[in-house]
Amino acid sequence: MYGLAAIEQANGWAMAAAGACIVLCGLTVLSFLISLLQRIPGIGEKPPEPPAKPVEEPPAPKKLAPERLPNDINAAAKIVVDLTEELGESFTLVDLHCKCKDAGLPNPHMSINRFRQAGILKALGDGQFSWQPISE
Repeated sequence: MYGLAAIEQANGWAMAAAGACIVLCGLTVLSFLISLLQRIPGIGEKPPEPPAKPVEEPPAPKKLAPERLPNDINAAAKIVVDLTEELGESFTLVDLHCKCKDAGLPNPHMSINRFRQAGILKALGDGQFSWQPISE
């Protein structure tokens, strides 16, 4: 007897299915054991301590600007200089404009233009500006 009839006579289909199941189970166990290999070096080590939680500082209170700047250029300049003191000695006009806008000053570009015309805001070159001493 030869061919498919011989396979059926000797329970060949059942043996083939059992063999496939055994191979798949063996591969599953092997892949599980391989996944555990990374844990073997750390068996004798202590688990790492969680990092210390950084202490959050409360945000500094935002300086509130008046709804309108006074008409006096020196008084207006004092208000804007106080608002922008954290920018440092030299700053860009973009930074100055953003600070004025964040503080809620109306039309900050017009105020900046007035300060430049009055000589209170001087150009240092390379896009940097600084405040000049304000006369009383």
